[in-house]
Amino acid sequence: MWGCLLAVCVLESGPPVDLSGGVPVGLAGDRPGVLVFSRTNGFRHGSIEAGHRLIQSLGEGRWRVEGAEGPDVFTPERLAGIDVVVLLHTTGDVITDAGEAAMEQFLLSGGGLVAVHGAADGERDWPFFGSRALGGAWFESHPQIQQASVIVEDRHHPATAAVGERWVCTDEWYNFVKSPRGSVHVLASLDEQSYEGGSMGVDHPIVWSTPVGDGAAFYTGLGHTVERYSEPAFQAHLQGAIEWALADGWIELDKGWQARAGWQDVAAVTADGPALQLAAGSGVLVNGADGHAGDLVTGGVFGDCELHVEFLIPEGSNSGVYLQGRYEVQILDSHGKSSPGPGDCGGIYERWDESRSPKGFEGVPPRTNAAAAPGVWQSFDIVFRAPAFDAAGEKIHNARFESVRHNGVLIHEDVELGGPTRGGRGPEAAEGPVRFQGDHGPVAYRNVRIKRGAGSARDDQSN
Repeated sequence: MWGCLLAVCVLESGPPVDLSGGVPVGLAGDRPGVLVFSRTNGFRHGSIEAGHRLIQSLGEGRWRVEGAEGPDVFTPERLAGIDVVVLLHTTGDVITDAGEAAMEQFLLSGGGLVAVHGAADGERDWPFFGSRALGGAWFESHPQIQQASVIVEDRHHPATAAVGERWVCTDEWYNFVKSPRGSVHVLASLDEQSYEGGSMGVDHPIVWSTPVGDGAAFYTGLGHTVERYSEPAFQAHLQGAIEWALADGWIELDKGWQARAGWQDVAAVTADGPALQLAAGSGVLVNGADGHAGDLVTGGVFGDCELHVEFLIPEGSNSGVYLQGRYEVQILDSHGKSSPGPGDCGGIYERWDESRSPKGFEGVPPRTNAAAAPGVWQSFDIVFRAPAFDAAGEKIHNARFESVRHNGVLIHEDVELGGPTRGGRGPEAAEGPVRFQGDHGPVAYRNVRIKRGAGSARDDQSN
């Protein structure tokens, strides 16, 4: 290991320190629990105590925080009161076999994991952690501490939303045995031209996230020095990571739109015949009272994902949710219709070909009409699987809706999509934005959130 220039570092693990100063489980009401684990068996970072203090401070009024360094801390009973585990600079083999099994079940059942910097040099005998959380990117080496440019690839994520497209900062920059890209969603990478000692070339991820069963795992290669923990940008980075893990990997789609011309942010809407009445404030996105705005398009692009969206339409109105901007679940005033078709609310809209008869084909009606009356808030819960392509760009798997629930009712299951539905934009691709139709009548959206599947994506926010 290189000598540390900006932080006090200890080369041996030494005896565990008492860092359990958080609020004990059960004494903080319904606040979520965050367990910060920092046991080491090898190199011990001098910033561990600063990390504990920061997480404790960030948690005030938000989470209850516990610290631990005992090797037997991970048991089903202890984890039952925890929502997110933070591995703060853990190095070497510091979790027992029974603890690893408990952690696997914890994550698969919906727990969260945030691994910080040195954790990539720990638990090398735990394949689940190495493959599922790290994407195979174990620590290999690092140059001396220096300034570098971090390229932010996804600015929707809470951990990277507070920094610009390039985050210039000083840290100890890890080289990994391999790039995890393709196994995880890369949030940020290093520009190796901006510093000396990088060995991974043009693809050097440094921050990433990934779903793990019903849970979510996050890794950041930042955070080596004591000074990092007093920097507002890094504090926001760590807070966003923990909050994302607490939310099981869900991200609110409430900003960073690529396109939103004509859309308004209001406090509430009510239906008045075929129009909407708007109340000043924020929290609800609406395409104007007359319903003739451009489409609302996310700045980020997505592949496999889960999407939750709540919508309200007045009498006779029409909209639609397009996954990847190409595959539409229709929104329409279809309340009470006895035999809904693919163009009715909840239908998977038809593909379209002007050269054939009938021009519309492969549309899928909902199994049942679950549409509520106009003026009532409704919901879609969609599990979507993106098309897959080989190295030559040839499609090897079609896109499909794994499931669609309308107002909690299962209306589609395992529907394969031979191509984009009518109104879909562009040729099929592994990733694309979510698009909400805005020019066919008044519609309001709220509580729009998305959870990524595994895989990489680059977020291009031109606005």
